[in-house]
Amino acid sequence: MAAPKLLITGASGFLGGALYAQAQEDWRVTALCNTTCFPGMVALDLSQHDAVHAFVRRLRPRVILHVAAHANLDACEKNPQQAEQINLTATATLLEAADAVQARLVFVSSDMVFDGRRGMYRVSDAVSPLSVYGRTKAAAEALIQASPGAHVIARAALIYGRPRLGGGSFSGWLESRLRERQAATLYTDQFRTPVWVENLAGQLLELAHNDFSGIIHCAGAERADRFRFGQILCRLAGYSEQLLVPVSMHDHETAAPRPADVSLDTVHTRQSLKTPLLDIEEGLTRMVSQDLKVF
Repeated sequence: MAAPKLLITGASGFLGGALYAQAQEDWRVTALCNTTCFPGMVALDLSQHDAVHAFVRRLRPRVILHVAAHANLDACEKNPQQAEQINLTATATLLEAADAVQARLVFVSSDMVFDGRRGMYRVSDAVSPLSVYGRTKAAAEALIQASPGAHVIARAALIYGRPRLGGGSFSGWLESRLRERQAATLYTDQFRTPVWVENLAGQLLELAHNDFSGIIHCAGAERADRFRFGQILCRLAGYSEQLLVPVSMHDHETAAPRPADVSLDTVHTRQSLKTPLLDIEEGLTRMVSQDLKVF
């Protein structure tokens, strides 16, 4: 029996690259890209409604894993129209296309749909985003929830790791500073549930395979601030902890407001998935020792 078809958007990016690599064993993968493409990928502008519908109609995938996004918070704040087009309008188009061929849509959302006033948010908690980016993700979630299809809204936390293809991450910035022996300022009072990109990809691909539908939190196993994350990375990778500079998030002005604590409660995730959720120690240990295969 032929493997099922999986369509991945944003496959040339940080998370998309990990998904593209891991999915090869169990799926017939079609990888979409836009501005940056790698061999074997298909260039498609998700803002082109008719072209997207025609492509999905021809391919007829079982699952569409929608990763492509405009995820830079400050850039989204400065250009809300572009953020809406990429994060909301393109998602609406893919949702329509998925429903037309009875495919499941696994939509990667964000912990930024919450306002960060209390942390450890459950899947049932009401969203209240502070930023343009968060609002576009929340609006896309609402569209999917209103759809009759058995779709998935997977809220991802702060993603760390090393890229298989392209894209950047917080940990990539941090490692580049530490390798060059440059100081790295890290918040001590902003909390997330960081997730290793390969662990997140495993969670998402399990969701693509199973029959789960609804909202799920795809995150790591613990709540932490960025300074503590940096301390663990230095210890495991041999970087100098003296380069880490602890600061308050309130000392820095940014174009987009940052929530103080958008850590995610993952009790529901542990009950729904077999993929283990890794804590920072385990995730960074695997990252440091990983033999990356680039596709």
